[in-house]
Amino acid sequence: MNSQPSKQPQEIIEAIMDRLDERVLKRLIDEPIDKAVQNFKCENKEQIDHRQIQKILSDFAAHIYKEGFKSGFTQENFLLFTIFLLDRYYQGNFSNGFTAAILDAANGKEDDLKIVLHRMAEIIKTAEREKYISGIFKSNIDISDWHLRCRIVEFLLARYKPHLIPALQNYPPAQLVDEIPYLLSNIVNTTSILQQTIDSL
Repeated sequence: MNSQPSKQPQEIIEAIMDRLDERVLKRLIDEPIDKAVQNFKCENKEQIDHRQIQKILSDFAAHIYKEGFKSGFTQENFLLFTIFLLDRYYQGNFSNGFTAAILDAANGKEDDLKIVLHRMAEIIKTAEREKYISGIFKSNIDISDWHLRCRIVEFLLARYKPHLIPALQNYPPAQLVDEIPYLLSNIVNTTSILQQTIDSL
């Protein structure tokens, strides 16, 4: 039996919100990726085929994870990982996914490959933010404790109701226990936009 007193909803939410602060996300995720992107060297060729583009994209992902996050991935893992990332997130000029990224980069213009690499860097930021946020929720909220999750939702609705979209404001807490990550993401996004507006005044 755990002798530690259980955390209160306010304490849990404050711990999560501190770790989801936009400045924290930028420092832990965006800035290391941006720095790695600046250091990536790619040989400029007027004509590159699909196999060469595939290797450049895979090398680019490997470079970001090794330089930005000191990842232990092996080089051969990165092609499959790159395909997975692009298939899930890439939105191209005419189509989506890995094949679309290859085609966009192979248009014959020097900037086309740069645009695809820029999109890929943003995709990696998105994927890493999702992974980080998911980890924060799992480490701070016991998903097996339904009553605690109800109390957390009650706290969120009481404290942050003006920050939530109207459709969520009047839901009974019991119906939102599985939506805590979504609720918190909405609150974080809204408060971040509000803070940016205040800072710009």
